[in-house]
Amino acid sequence: MNVAKTQPKVDKNVSRETLANTTWGLVQDVATSEIKANGKMLYIFRNFLKMYKENKLPIDKYFDETENDKSVEKILFNADKTRKTLIAKDFGKFVNLVLIPSLGQNLLNFQKDFPYEYKALEQVSPTILFGIANIEHLNLDKMLIESENPKIPVEIGLDWAMFKYNHLKDDEKIFKHNLVKRLFSEKEQGKNIYATFRGEKGLLEISKVFFMPKKVESENATNAEVSPFAKTIETLNDSEKGVIGATQTLTQAKPNTPAEKRQINEIDELHELVSKSIELIARTDSKYAQATLVRIYEELIPHLNSKMFGQHLKVFTQKKVEFNPRVNNKLFTIDEGTDLIKYVQNS
Repeated sequence: MNVAKTQPKVDKNVSRETLANTTWGLVQDVATSEIKANGKMLYIFRNFLKMYKENKLPIDKYFDETENDKSVEKILFNADKTRKTLIAKDFGKFVNLVLIPSLGQNLLNFQKDFPYEYKALEQVSPTILFGIANIEHLNLDKMLIESENPKIPVEIGLDWAMFKYNHLKDDEKIFKHNLVKRLFSEKEQGKNIYATFRGEKGLLEISKVFFMPKKVESENATNAEVSPFAKTIETLNDSEKGVIGATQTLTQAKPNTPAEKRQINEIDELHELVSKSIELIARTDSKYAQATLVRIYEELIPHLNSKMFGQHLKVFTQKKVEFNPRVNNKLFTIDEGTDLIKYVQNS
């Protein structure tokens, strides 16, 4: 005898409501995690500044051994005492040569073994340099404000004295004036600033704007000094919005997967761009262009000497291959911050 099996009835409204509640719970979990993470980034920022005041940040490692001046001012200011423009590669260099060693960690394989920790250090790096640049205006023990309400993130209080410019002179006055105009509305000016780590006017954003100094005089001369070609490349290289500048990694792919082809295409296009760029620079009849070729060489050598390179192209590790140059028959090791031209001049 055939007995029809009856299926239990499911109330679609109840099912939909349960899914909505579950999803809302996940959204709240993410929000709570973000609030906590933002707060922890501010505490990481503060702790690094305390290490700086206690001379536990190896600032000197940021520079080449041949550099005479290894002070913080050398990182922040040009030779003419104007503020330097610092971008992603400068913040990355600060992570690699200063922050990682200060934590008792070895740079070798750090990015591979601790990718998320490395990303956190990358994000906090601009704020630490900002804090060092304004250390006299920061009370490290009282600047962080933590609410009893867990839904309110930790904030940092920045004294307006940090941004005042009327008492300053020349380039520094222009720099601070433009900084204030770019960051704060008329109503916000003159008052202490309270900010979370991230956000439109968070500490991270303030720090990045701080290291993109903008002079009135340079704005007037832009059209004369910057060609349309340079403006287009600058847009690509923009560390915030540029197609190339804002990209941290290529497509991550395992061998023999569809994503591998996508990764290969990205590498091929970048190779085309790099090859064309080198060709254009090499064809330019100027001392600066030729010196730039040496800089490109200096930036490439550490990657050719890396463990990852040898891991994938074992043919270069099976035989003795030297990528570093020889100067007067003496092998010269190129690493982060090396200045080959200066070395040759002094040899």
